[in-house]
Amino acid sequence: IPGTPMPATPNMSREQAVQIVSYLRSLAISKDAGASGDAARGQVLFAGKGQCLSCHRVDGEGSRQGPDLSRIGLLRKSNQLVTSLLDPDREVQPNHRSYSVVTREGQRISGRLLNQDAYSVQLLGTDDQLHSLAKADLKSGEFIASPMPSVRGALNDQEVADVVQYLVALRGSAKP
Repeated sequence: IPGTPMPATPNMSREQAVQIVSYLRSLAISKDAGASGDAARGQVLFAGKGQCLSCHRVDGEGSRQGPDLSRIGLLRKSNQLVTSLLDPDREVQPNHRSYSVVTREGQRISGRLLNQDAYSVQLLGTDDQLHSLAKADLKSGEFIASPMPSVRGALNDQEVADVVQYLVALRGSAKP
């Protein structure tokens, strides 16, 4: 851009330029989405229409299938939360990856990978049970897509902003 510190990029293809512009626009949308939300409405949506407690936990309430979000406001920025809600597979934190194994008997067990070493795999299964499996007893094991659904289409832009504002406000329980 002439007259600015932006350097020329003569080797950039049109497709690359479109991708960069799309990314920059998504950041602007994400930033606005969290800022215009109402945390109280977001809490109601989180527990109700969004059905977030069916997988997530906040201050001891909800499921252990997904990450505990009680302190998510200390860990993630609003634009990151918007991305997680709209495109859950874009960035999955290493300690929240989903994994699936098949035992030698043909049983498939999937869930959140808790630990893995040279000899074993530990999962919090979709059945809410802890599974500790010896690798010698497994036929296969692989990372799988996040089970978290996108809220795109389920929540409108204002509802997403409300949920994001609620999540940003989650900074841990004041209880001892």
